[in-house]
Amino acid sequence: MLFFYIKSLKRNVSYIAIVFSISNVVMAQNYVELLKVQLGTTPLNKFDSSITSSVLNEFLVDATVPVKINSKSTFITVIIFENIQTKLFADQKMHTFSSINLKLGVSHKFNDKFTSTFILLPKGASNFTQLIEKDFQIGAVALFKYKKKANLHYKYGLYYNSERFGPFFVPMFGLYYLSQNNKFEANVMLPLQVDLNYKIIPLLNVGVNFNGQGRTYHLSNISPDIKSSYVAKSTNELYAYLKFNIGKSFSLQTKIGQSFARKYRVYDDNDKVTFALPLVFIGDNRKQLNTDFSDGLIFQFVLLFRLDL
Repeated sequence: MLFFYIKSLKRNVSYIAIVFSISNVVMAQNYVELLKVQLGTTPLNKFDSSITSSVLNEFLVDATVPVKINSKSTFITVIIFENIQTKLFADQKMHTFSSINLKLGVSHKFNDKFTSTFILLPKGASNFTQLIEKDFQIGAVALFKYKKKANLHYKYGLYYNSERFGPFFVPMFGLYYLSQNNKFEANVMLPLQVDLNYKIIPLLNVGVNFNGQGRTYHLSNISPDIKSSYVAKSTNELYAYLKFNIGKSFSLQTKIGQSFARKYRVYDDNDKVTFALPLVFIGDNRKQLNTDFSDGLIFQFVLLFRLDL
């Protein structure tokens, strides 16, 4: 191609489902998740060309506060805290990096069929050894929902974020479907997330879930030779899960999954791309500073508190 090229499919495929963190707002289902607490861990993951391994521990809290403005409009506030612990280099100690994401938006219902949502996404993402401008990112999302039937919604939109590697844009398309007997539920937002579940009994759902994650974090002084860098986290994760319904609003998910094309790649902070789309990185001549570790099993526990709409 004349103006851009795609590196290797294996290198970029893990970005296809970037921005998982916005899915709580944009999924447009018949409920809103007010609180989500998630714990995840993997067994030892072996680094390429090394006998060294590392665990990967993740913790996330996602709190949503919707405030009704009037019969047609709702103000949305979301706070997300994420913490990750893992090795980035085979010969170094464990590193910890985090993000604090604030989502501020408005959802407006034009009529019984059409709803729009606009969200501003300021975020701090870093190892926070010092607080500087590079620790902060800004993003936005515009989402539109069309209500085909009471149990079938279509949605589409566009996401943007100022990732550490450069501007990133993600077009989105999805649907929400609930069967007439309220047992089968499909919640899809491509390329972010797919969730299919079936209620066996009132207390138990079984399901499968695909999550794509892609985020960047500024890193300060991670080694004597690397003063300012960033880690680009990207992974595709496929889960099977059991969801235990504790009363009407609480549920607990126990999940086992497998990661695919998982990468925690470190780059010099000045190593950028021109801009990026899912699978396409324009002007990508970055040099990776570390080595990858292997894919592996993921064990996850998720506590949810939701409000039916």
